[in-house]
Amino acid sequence: MNNRIHKTVIFPVVEAVSGTNIAGTVAQLEKSQWWTKAHLLELQNKKLRAIVQHAYHNVPFYRRLFKQHNILPEDIQEKKDLLQLPVLTKEDIKKNISDMVAKNIPISRIMSTYSSGSTGEPLKYYLDKASYSAGWAQTFRCWSWAADFRIGDPYVKIGLEERSSIRKNLQDRVMNTQYIGFSGIHRTNIRDVLKKIGSFNPKIIRSNTDFIYPIAKMMEQEDFQYSGATVTTTASILFPHYRNLVEKQFNCRILDAYGGEGTPVSFQCEKCEHYHIAEEDVIVEFMKENEYVSEEEPGKIIITNLNNYAMPLIHYDLNDLGQFLEDTCSCGRNLSLMKSIEGRDNDIVKTASGDLIPVHFFSYLFRDMPGVDQFQVIQERIDRITFKIVINKQYSESDTEYITNKVRNKTGGQIVVDFQFVGDIPTSGRSGKRRYVISHVPFPIKPDNGFS
Repeated sequence: MNNRIHKTVIFPVVEAVSGTNIAGTVAQLEKSQWWTKAHLLELQNKKLRAIVQHAYHNVPFYRRLFKQHNILPEDIQEKKDLLQLPVLTKEDIKKNISDMVAKNIPISRIMSTYSSGSTGEPLKYYLDKASYSAGWAQTFRCWSWAADFRIGDPYVKIGLEERSSIRKNLQDRVMNTQYIGFSGIHRTNIRDVLKKIGSFNPKIIRSNTDFIYPIAKMMEQEDFQYSGATVTTTASILFPHYRNLVEKQFNCRILDAYGGEGTPVSFQCEKCEHYHIAEEDVIVEFMKENEYVSEEEPGKIIITNLNNYAMPLIHYDLNDLGQFLEDTCSCGRNLSLMKSIEGRDNDIVKTASGDLIPVHFFSYLFRDMPGVDQFQVIQERIDRITFKIVINKQYSESDTEYITNKVRNKTGGQIVVDFQFVGDIPTSGRSGKRRYVISHVPFPIKPDNGFS
């Protein structure tokens, strides 16, 4: 379908019907990225004061929180004032989800969704349509930095499974998107998949880092490269060896993005490997022991979403580590810089045939199993994995059989599954995260099924 029709006819109609304002927000962001730092800070503080006032008066959770700590909305005027509040955690959200939704936002303006589960543990949360629009707008602005992307241009999205819902397939058509299910990509068909992508002529290939890297590995094993699109990654840490291989196999520079719980946090531009913070829509704090860290010192990434009035996330711990820079990018944009993101150290299960299974497969496997409280996958050998599982009274023997069959079907019977039922799975590392997939089988994998 003609890109111009998407941009000038289809997209505006869909936005009018759905109540979003992505195109208008993109236009605003294209101007604000060139503002002075003082102008950006002024906007941030204005939006911070507004959402704090809103949260206090309309969200029961924050009303209680402020009273418990003897804080008034007027006490929060700028970023440093957020230190008066306790850090919001994922557990806080899980325990108080109903009281975190604003009472004055119409149901028609609220969207229910889940985090990507990059740590293996998806979190349910709510967005209003203005915040949803801002998230997409920040993404589209980033894409324009390297690929001159404009709304209506074709792009490819690589997700875990094939599309199953009519709504998602319709969304793909509206967004001029070709969706590719990672679960259907194997070494034997990787050339055909890339030819299919090429026939769509996308400007962008958008993928979870844990999907595009295995794809690049398969391409390397098959001595096959692809050119013609910019790769953008998200959801998991982009390790240097991931970047090097993907950029080599796709003949492009990767633009990595970082965010969480519907909040766009930072994006790479065409000039450097640091990350521009999306300051129009988020406040980012780098903290250690309730104090701000110094430049280039790793600190907890704490965010405040300045747009999400449906379920405000104020002084919220994303459970990652990062470093900030007191510098300005050579691209000329005055958005503050994040040097790096650490801590999202998800791993990948390997099979003897050369197929690679990311953490998201296991995340989706356990998301709808009420009998499982926590899980961890450990791979010591290429033909065996062990599930450490914390269960509750809803767990049954049929759940064990279900998990085993799912893994057997996914791996073609190449992997034996063991189970350890434990009382707790501790966190590890500087970030305090729990690793949900730990594989001790190194890259590269030498297939033993006849492929070489």
